[in-house]
Amino acid sequence: MSDSNAASYDQVRDRLDEIVEAVSAPGISLDEALALYEEAVKLGLSACDLSEEGAEELLEQDAANLTTKQGEQADQADASDDQSSPSQGEAAAARQDEAASAAR
Repeated sequence: MSDSNAASYDQVRDRLDEIVEAVSAPGISLDEALALYEEAVKLGLSACDLSEEGAEELLEQDAANLTTKQGEQADQADASDDQSSPSQGEAAAARQDEAASAAR
């Protein structure tokens, strides 16, 4: 979740806490309670949207990190293959040496 989403989410949560306190207070009128309920529903929906946006951002970051790691692993594998496998010339020379030894 980005910093602005986190701040907005915290603001929504704080306002919802205030609404719960107001609705729980004795002597609140039905009209006030209904108005606060409607506000709470809207805030809840916006909190869901913020959470969804944050989740999408995290998924995008994870996908980017995974792609980067896979690229690094492939580069490391290529480098180790280059170091551990003989060149074609070396392999051919080794086969010639083996053939010469076997012919003796």
